[in-house]
Amino acid sequence: MTRAWLILCVVGMSGSVAAASIDTALLEQPWPKPWVHEYEVGRYPVRWRQSAGAPQGVLAGVRFEAPLAREAVWGLTTEYTDVGRMVPGVRAIRILQEGPNRKVIQVEVKVLWKELRLSFEIEQDPPRAIRFRLVNAGLGEFRGLVTLEERPAAHPGQSTGTVVELSMWLKTERPIPVKLLLLVERMSLLQGTRRFLEACDAQRR
Repeated sequence: MTRAWLILCVVGMSGSVAAASIDTALLEQPWPKPWVHEYEVGRYPVRWRQSAGAPQGVLAGVRFEAPLAREAVWGLTTEYTDVGRMVPGVRAIRILQEGPNRKVIQVEVKVLWKELRLSFEIEQDPPRAIRFRLVNAGLGEFRGLVTLEERPAAHPGQSTGTVVELSMWLKTERPIPVKLLLLVERMSLLQGTRRFLEACDAQRR
């Protein structure tokens, strides 16, 4: 099963990507007036945060601890070609370009009555970070950042874990109700997080 839930939390039309390095500085800075809430996802605590402002667009993200070492979490996170098993509505995944730490993938997905084809550019900094973006004149601009930070074992014999944080920024070209957009993002991310953590648990067995 794939674990690449992190790249499919945005809807749009057929997209194109640029070759320049992906700038995620906005996501790495303090967010303006963030709203933070803790959820229980399965047996794991997950922190959700969001922020919305006119010039900044919409910011959303999750943070949780995966019960595996960072190298194992990295392997699960970067299995892009099988994303359909994790995200409802995905019809097909194609890798358009592939290099050591850069990929371009195309995702065919059905959202409500619309069939969409989205192209994402992905930059990898193993095993610490993944940056990705979708640039589309009909949708706007979407960027994301995933960071993996290993948590050392607190006691001898205790397994290590990995703190996973996914942050996203979306600035839409067309008017979309912000509350609706954030609701869809939250539902998608929490559902994807649940499946990701279930996959981590399965690998531990």
